[in-house]
Amino acid sequence: MRKFLSRLLSMSMLTSMLSLMLVLFNSAALENNIVNKFIELTDKTKVIGATDADINAVANLLAEDMRYQHPNYNADLSKSEFIDGLKRYMGVADSLTTKVVNQINGKQAVTIAYISTIVMDGKTEVDPAPLMRLIEFKDGKIVLVREYW
Repeated sequence: MRKFLSRLLSMSMLTSMLSLMLVLFNSAALENNIVNKFIELTDKTKVIGATDADINAVANLLAEDMRYQHPNYNADLSKSEFIDGLKRYMGVADSLTTKVVNQINGKQAVTIAYISTIVMDGKTEVDPAPLMRLIEFKDGKIVLVREYW
């Protein structure tokens, strides 16, 4: 009987661990999807032909209490201030692509290293080194974007 209970307990613990791993995996997959959408959509807002619908698509990824921070520039913006910034830069580029070159997933957070290539007035500019961005989540929405460059 002892052996049976021991095996049963082990099976229960294993099932619990597997369930937890599945939840964490699904959470990371959802967060990765949001990060990719955020990059794709924010890039799109800066390219000629961008519309208010593109700005709204970015806004839909953000929590109401979202913050955008860039410590090197003393920036700490609310969601509405961040969206206003996107509107100011709407359609300024001929093209913009961002490639994630490294990514670390944490608990409700993702840190990425990325390189952007922008074409403006026919001139191409590529980030000379990867830039770093931290994105934090709550309830499937972005609550913090913090730039480290």
